[in-house]
Amino acid sequence: MSGAVFDDFVSSLEFFEHIGFSATEVVDLATCGAAHAVGISHDTGLIAPGYRADLLVVGGDPFDDLQALRAVRLVMAAGRLHIPPGAAPAGPVPPRVAPRC
Repeated sequence: MSGAVFDDFVSSLEFFEHIGFSATEVVDLATCGAAHAVGISHDTGLIAPGYRADLLVVGGDPFDDLQALRAVRLVMAAGRLHIPPGAAPAGPVPPRVAPRC
């Protein structure tokens, strides 16, 4: 989606952190938890074989700091790559496995 801005979405995620959830729990809720809640967890919400290739690459580690979600570097939706205008190139990031719901 060209020109999409998710800052308000990040603010809503930060609210959950404010009331006591860890950043990792918030990311779980926003990914596999959300997919489960709307009944599409059979093909999205996880990074796993057989699931849709829906990824968000950000500048930083949202498991440590949800602010990283404000620095979107690229989006892959259903396997199609989208680079937001003005996005800084993604640099090397140490591998980290997302928790499974």
